[in-house]
Amino acid sequence: MRVLVKHRSMSTSVGIVRNGDIVDLPEAEVKKISVTKKHALEVLPEPKAEKPAPKKKAPAKKKKATSNAKSIDKDK
Repeated sequence: MRVLVKHRSMSTSVGIVRNGDIVDLPEAEVKKISVTKKHALEVLPEPKAEKPAPKKKAPAKKKKATSNAKSIDKDK
């Protein structure tokens, strides 16, 4: 359950969270915190599952010029 922390700082199962942090907490923990600190958390709506973007293919490697090119100015 995604929640917005409105309390100065508190210890949770995901570590210490501070005012303004958005964290994902278990529902039982959110209920437990809400009993003791009523306005400490604000439950946020769950984000909709988005389709993953299709992977792009890697560009083809370009061939480098070889060093076997002969010089044109050899006749001088």
